[in-house]
Formats: sequence, C-alpha cells, structure tokens
Amino acid sequence: MLTLPRPLDVPFTDTSAEALRLSLDHGRIAPLASRSITVPTVAAPTDTEPTLAEAAPELTLTLTVIGSSHQAILSAGSTDAFIESFACLGKDMSPLRPRWDHEDVRHGRWAGYTEHRFTATRTKVHGDFPTTAAEVLATGADRAVTSDDHFSVAFPGQPGALTALSLTCAQPERIAWQSWHCYPQHQEIVHSTSELRRST
Repeated sequence: MLTLPRPLDVPFTDTSAEALRLSLDHGRIAPLASRSITVPTVAAPTDTEPTLAEAAPELTLTLTVIGSSHQAILSAGSTDAFIESFACLGKDMSPLRPRWDHEDVRHGRWAGYTEHRFTATRTKVHGDFPTTAAEVLATGADRAVTSDDHFSVAFPGQPGALTALSLTCAQPERIAWQSWHCYPQHQEIVHSTSELRRST
C-alpha cells in the first residue's frame, strides 16, 4: 500500500545528480530518516540438513535518507559489515562517479556476502515534475517486498523534492534494494538498484 512521503523540516540542499558519488568505504552519515529491516541469514533447518550457521548473528539492513541521497547499511549484530553511500560526498574524487546505465560489480566480504552490484540511471523529466515524482513513489511501493519495506520523504520548498527507498528482495543468498532521488531544480530523477549476493 502506498503511503504519503514523510515531510521533513529541513531544506533541500543537494546540488544535482552530477554531484552524486558511490562509495563502499564511507562511514555512517547522520540520517534524516531511516528504516531498519531484519533479513534472513540462512535457510530454515530441516530434519535432514543441519543449519548452515546456527550461531550466525542477526542481519539488519538499514536504509537511510541523507538529503536527496542515501546509505544502505548491513549490520551483523552490533557491527556494521557493509555501507553503501550514494550521495553528494564533496570534491573528494576517491568515491566513484556513477557510470549511468552501467552495472558496477565489486567483490569483498560483508557478513557472508561476497558480491555487490550497483546500477544507476538518470532521467530528464519533460513536463510536470511533481506528478512524475508521485509516480516514482507508486513504483517504489509496488516493487517493495512488503508495504513496510518502502518509505519516502519530502523536502519543503521544492515540489517533487523526494527521496524514496525500497527493499526489493531479502533472502539468505541475496539482498536487493532500490532508490529514487528526485531533483526538481534540474528536472532529473535518479534511480539506483543494488544487490548483495553470496558466492554459489
């Protein structure tokens, strides 16, 4: 079910889609809003198969809004195992510029997950931006695993200044989420898709 975006009492300050950077090395940034979701760690045990990791810590994916940007944080117990930052991180060139419409794949070790996949697209809106942004909210809600796995925020002073995040898959072998960042001052909407996968 689609819920209205949560209004934030903070100004819309991000510059443009062109300023976005992708980093897997940046620390936590204080969020304006967040949603935490427990994700399964292993398949349910059966009479014939032992549990893959009986003592595995609980995994939590926290989706956070930081301006018209986001972080996705995977925590194992009380430890942050993975942080994806897709945000305006300043002039430091170490974070990657997104390669629009191209899938980037990185390998590592993040609470049992070994592969991160990321794709971002940038769309120029021709026409009524607030209406298009409202359609983005509906799309995000439709793609979420459940209604509780989608949330959005609206910034004051700029009609259509929205950020939305959705959990789209939560399985022991794969976690996926999507984001929509709306820039009314440039008539642009950025959509990102992210996945963490375990090696097979």
